[in-house]
Parts: sequence; C-alpha cells; structure tokens
Amino acid sequence: MDSWSNSRSPFLCNFPKFSGLGIMKKEFGSYIAGFLFAIGWWVFVDGIILSTTFEELPVYIGFEDYISGIISTLGMIIVSSIDQSLLEDDSMTFGGSGVVGKARVMLFIGMAAMGGGIAGSVAILCIKYIAPGVDSSYFYLGIAPIVQNIAILLSSGALWISRNTESDIHYDLLRS
Repeated sequence: MDSWSNSRSPFLCNFPKFSGLGIMKKEFGSYIAGFLFAIGWWVFVDGIILSTTFEELPVYIGFEDYISGIISTLGMIIVSSIDQSLLEDDSMTFGGSGVVGKARVMLFIGMAAMGGGIAGSVAILCIKYIAPGVDSSYFYLGIAPIVQNIAILLSSGALWISRNTESDIHYDLLRS
C-alpha cells in the first residue's frame, strides 16, 4: 500500500519533512504567523503615521480605516481558538450535542470576518482614494489596510498549518 492511502490529509500533497527542524516545526510555524501578523499591523500603523506628515491630506483618516483590521484580527482569534480535532469528526448525528456543527459555524464566522476585512479595506480604497480621483501619491494610505488584512489572513493560515503539524510531531516521536 502506498503512502498516499495512509494519509488522513484531504490534500494530495503532504508537507515536506524537514529533517533539520524536527520537533520545532510547530514553533517555526507559530513564529511565521506572528511575524506576518506583526508586519500587517506595522504596515497599517506606518500608513496612519505617514498620514500625519502630510500638511493637507485630501482624505480624512477615520474609524472606518481601523475597523477592517479589527474585524480581521477578531476573525483570526476565532479561527485560532477552534479545536481542530472537532472538525475532523464525521459522526454528526441529529440527536447529538452538535459540537462539530458549532465548531464549523464558528470557523465559517472567523473566515468570513477575515474575508470581510479584506473586502472592507478594498472598498475603503475604492471609495476614498480611487473614486474621488485622489492623487496617486496618497494611495499608500489606502493600500496599507489591504496589506494589513491580507497579512492577517496569511498569518491565520500559517498558524492553522503549524497547528496541524502537531500530529506529525507525535508520529515522528513514535517512530524513533
């Protein structure tokens, strides 16, 4: 029997086994996730600080610029707080406790929040910077929230993948 049929992953390609990282794959993924999250918020704060340096800013930086990043961050917290073993349970019965269904609904809400954050930041760029014909030198102020929300989404994905490698760590320890 080949190695593909023994795999529980729904994906066709497995993550590569890094011999140098060993047990540190989970920690490395967490560091990458933290780095992406910090870069996202740093780019956004950089845009806000840059907006204070312009003498006459053609747009007003308000709460609507902050809300998409806050919603994406809340979505990341929701997604990261879900126990992934609950999502793998296929025994959804109508008379059961419904924990699997609730976990899937919460995962959907978290992913929808992150997607809504990206959509909201794109809408802000279009409404505040592109539609009124603002000078392109101010576009960074509208692109910074988009970069922020994409970095938060990628951070959540990196954290999700690194948490999924936990089962690989236990299998590696059992084999040795």
